[in-house]
Amino acid sequence: MKMLKILVIFAVLGYFSWPSIQSDLEMYIVQVKSPKSQISVQSSRTELESWYSSFLPKTIATAGSDEKPRLIYSYHNVMKGFAARLSAEEVKEMEKKKGFISARPQMILPLHTTHTPNFLGLQQNMGLWRDSSYGKGVIIGVLDTGISPDHPSFSDKGMPPPPAKWKGGCDWNFFTKCNNKLIGVRTFLENGNSPLDDNGHLLMMGSISYPFPSVDVVSHSIYNDVVALGALTATQRGILVSCSAGNTGPHDSTLSNEALWILTVGASTLDRILKATVGNHKVFEGESVFHPKGHNPSYFPLFDPALNAADLDSRYCRTGTLNGRDIEGKLVLCMDGGCYSRIGKGQAVKDAGGVGMIIYNGPNGGFTKLADDHVLPALFITYQDGMNILAYMNSTSEPIARISFHGTIIGDKDAPVVASFSSRGPNLASPGILKPDIIGPGVNILAAWPTSTHTKSTFNIISGTSMSCPHLRHVNPSRANDPGLVYDTPFDDHLPYLCCLNYTNGQITDLLQHRVDCQTVRSISEAQLNYPSFSIKLGTSAQTYKRTVTNIGVAKSSYTVEIGPLLGVSVIVTPSTLNFSKLNQKLEYQVTFSIRANSSNNGVVQGFLKWTNNNHSVRSPIAIVVDTARLDF
Repeated sequence: MKMLKILVIFAVLGYFSWPSIQSDLEMYIVQVKSPKSQISVQSSRTELESWYSSFLPKTIATAGSDEKPRLIYSYHNVMKGFAARLSAEEVKEMEKKKGFISARPQMILPLHTTHTPNFLGLQQNMGLWRDSSYGKGVIIGVLDTGISPDHPSFSDKGMPPPPAKWKGGCDWNFFTKCNNKLIGVRTFLENGNSPLDDNGHLLMMGSISYPFPSVDVVSHSIYNDVVALGALTATQRGILVSCSAGNTGPHDSTLSNEALWILTVGASTLDRILKATVGNHKVFEGESVFHPKGHNPSYFPLFDPALNAADLDSRYCRTGTLNGRDIEGKLVLCMDGGCYSRIGKGQAVKDAGGVGMIIYNGPNGGFTKLADDHVLPALFITYQDGMNILAYMNSTSEPIARISFHGTIIGDKDAPVVASFSSRGPNLASPGILKPDIIGPGVNILAAWPTSTHTKSTFNIISGTSMSCPHLRHVNPSRANDPGLVYDTPFDDHLPYLCCLNYTNGQITDLLQHRVDCQTVRSISEAQLNYPSFSIKLGTSAQTYKRTVTNIGVAKSSYTVEIGPLLGVSVIVTPSTLNFSKLNQKLEYQVTFSIRANSSNNGVVQGFLKWTNNNHSVRSPIAIVVDTARLDF
């Protein structure tokens, strides 16, 4: 069997914490303009250090040797700026200095396998994975909280040395842990803390990466809009940055990392089920990692802790709310959520004498079922199934059920389905750009796990868009496997796009790090950008959009358009056929959207536009917000 040849580097984030005599000092990340506003000139590192020091209060430069340094980091690549320990008053004084842009206080950012390669169509000995040389020579960078280098997932057995282009190394006293697979580790902790992972987030991220050839990518799965600045710099250098969309769904407009130049990844289910069931005459299907040997499949009484409970948190089985309740020897229903972990709910049930637990989704959780390694026989079911069980309990004086475990089942025909927790659009920062860009496996993902956590297992199951992001960090539309047609969005279009968003010249200058005058730049509205999707707000007036596709398939080829169902919306594509005569030829088409006569549809309409021939199908998703009461937006 061939070895997956992927090289991994880790950049470790941490939170700055140290004792200080001056308790009013905070860590700030300060962004400034280039020295003397010579934005087009590459400043030397010495010039930048001197420039940064000029922003600091005089008292810092003359501080005694007993005080910890106030200037912690200097930044030279992604942006011009530094990190320093400052008081709020010192920041206010700094804001008055010429060249100052912004000062952001540090913040704590919440963290956003086995069968999934097959589910994605990556077969070991055939197809795309084999044809792409198993990602040979690709370097993937992961920005997260730590790494467990001794985990077997990072063994370099059968791996060649790093490619010649690799210029990095291992920070800290970590060089003995690096190898031909884990080729670099860097920590961004001022106090030199270890980059070891003790919560499992990064370890899972790194162990489920799938690379593709000739694409160097950076994956970032912590949520903060300021990453757009760093991602833009990476994009300028030809690096694809993929980020998780966030875990605040299913509510609208909850996206993170929605910048145009970021591949925003949502989470979906996969076709593997960790099946468990509950019921008597009627059986409800759920999921659970906990498949105990010698499990007692007998029927037990059902108990609803929310019934006649004074504490509203009883429905969530929060610790302390089950005390004194008649739970001994019963199966207990617990609603998911309530800011309380599912493992914690199970422990509370077990401590109260319960023999099993049924967790059911809240209304927003819908049909997503999350598997956990419980502390007692338990399973997770949908909201509707939970309501059905509660209705059954209200219909009889002695409700009973039993829990059964059925192991791993492959072949869920409904997969993939968007996970309930996966953050949704529209894209508030730029409504004309459809986000997320793509979804991938992010529910009940099995991957590496550090043994320093609550479990001694080296693998664990977890869900979130942070799990889907590493599955799809390799996706790069410009290098897809024989797509036929591509929508090329050159980096040069970013400037006119940003100008059309009504940003000031100064704001765009700070973002692009070169001087900008939008009055001399042609503008491209977000909806007219050559993006491979359509995000539209449609009133009673028709709207027309242009797109350009490039032929990278067969030199002489024709494509015919197909429109997916868009209820109440008329779609006219001109021309309806694209005839190419050579490779890399570009052809333009336009699409006109309008409300159909007598349509009363208000809300969101979804469909697609697809160019097809005998060998290719090039699909663009369409999302339309319809409001017939408004003439324009």
